[in-house]
Amino acid sequence: MIQVIAATFADGVFKPDQLPGLSESTRVRLVVEPMSEDADESRRRQAWADLEQLRQKSTFDSCGDRLSRDHLHLATAAPCKEVKSV
Repeated sequence: MIQVIAATFADGVFKPDQLPGLSESTRVRLVVEPMSEDADESRRRQAWADLEQLRQKSTFDSCGDRLSRDHLHLATAAPCKEVKSV
């Protein structure tokens, strides 16, 4: 079972932010990746910027008015086919 757990290194010991759900004295392998809030925030901002850029480039054509729930249940598999009112 692999878990990703944030921890703080203090007094020569890794102190997990949450309990890992392991029995006492269980040996584990640690892969240490220093966490930087600035780096995380920078990646988060870049991801949002990328998403916004994609949104601006994308076109979405719904073929007209929004369909009601009843219209959607009556619609056939043919895209953009006009559906008569119920």
